[in-house]
Amino acid sequence: MSHLLALLGKDLRLDFRQQFGLSGILLYVLGSVFIIYLVFGELDGRTWVALFWVVVLFCAVNAVLKSHTQEDQDRKLYYYSLTDPMAEGGAKLIYNILLLLIITLLTLVLFSVITLYPIVSSTFFALAIALGVIGIAANFTFVAKQTRNQSTMMMILSLPVIIPLLLPLIRLSLKSLGPLTWAMAKSDIMILAGVDLLIMGLVLVLFPFLSRS
Repeated sequence: MSHLLALLGKDLRLDFRQQFGLSGILLYVLGSVFIIYLVFGELDGRTWVALFWVVVLFCAVNAVLKSHTQEDQDRKLYYYSLTDPMAEGGAKLIYNILLLLIITLLTLVLFSVITLYPIVSSTFFALAIALGVIGIAANFTFVAKQTRNQSTMMMILSLPVIIPLLLPLIRLSLKSLGPLTWAMAKSDIMILAGVDLLIMGLVLVLFPFLSRS
């Protein structure tokens, strides 16, 4: 736990020192939302949900790659000699979840300010955001480590896992456009939670083996 907290604090301090990476991601969010507003103006509910998750998904790719590429291989080897690889995997996972959550909330605020907020069941949509962020961050964290930060390979290898995650996520988001009860949302929530647990388990179990290579 001490190694995990130290590595998490290190990643946070690097973000404050090297702000160009985070600033680039925030600029991408602002630019994307502004272009969507210029092209579409007011959005209907289904289009709003689709464009919202498209922006979040592509921002997640850039955010996770940034967290893995801000250190060279020699420094990563140095960390590997000092700390437990499982602690490193847990720290990367928590950091990417926090970073993607901030980006997603910023995207949600911008979408809500520039366009009409169409969500009726905000509680279930907030739950969808939380579970979606955890799953997307965990998936890209695992794949980025496996592909050595190659963005093209990362997108290709993440598809088999990201699609089963996106299907219940989009269904739950679309259902949130109207009145929603627990009975109506239970199946999608359980699937999302199960996929999240599966991906996080893969990250924590396989991260040490990937670090050795």
